[in-house]
Amino acid sequence: MDELQISIADVQNRNEIRDFLMRHFLVEETMNVATKITEDEFSPFAEHTFDTALHTPFSIICRNGENGNIVGVALNTVRRRDDPPYKIPPGKPKRREIVTIDMICEEIHNGLWELIDPEINTILELDILNVAHSFQRRGIAGKMLDKRNSSELLEEYGIQGFICQASSYANQMLLTGRGYQEIKSIPFNQYTDDNGVPYIRPLDETKSVKLFWKPYNP
Repeated sequence: MDELQISIADVQNRNEIRDFLMRHFLVEETMNVATKITEDEFSPFAEHTFDTALHTPFSIICRNGENGNIVGVALNTVRRRDDPPYKIPPGKPKRREIVTIDMICEEIHNGLWELIDPEINTILELDILNVAHSFQRRGIAGKMLDKRNSSELLEEYGIQGFICQASSYANQMLLTGRGYQEIKSIPFNQYTDDNGVPYIRPLDETKSVKLFWKPYNP
């Protein structure tokens, strides 16, 4: 089995992470496969995520120890209650499938703060969790989440809990197994064409995008 190296990512890793996501997340993640999203369509979201996630020490990369290639990424952003409302980054005119992704992401985030304890003001959001297909089922995703959860850093940034939008059945099961609570679900069949056919039809068991929450109890 290949040796793995898990470390904190920063802005210097931006281009390398982008390349990894375009080679793997873009063509392997459930919604991306279902919508056949292109690099041009995905780029505005990716760049926005890099802008917010890579400036704090909570984003993680996993490398193949033999060749140094990235094989897994966990991008995380610090969110605060007084942040502006979640908005999809602007881009070119979009296909209906991509508009649907945008709408689901906005709907799953809007009202987030009303769903958790009003005493919670600062949380850590898992934006993207992706492991290259050939390296899956090795526990890499869980190891990256563990690396993120440094008690010293969480307390330094005042993190009070963890939130995650999970758009694949595999990640939904991972989070459930790690003690996360589902607090919101948006089924894909909520967004359909005039014939009642969903714009997003995953090829796996995924039926919805779910929002998960877990309080941080140091």
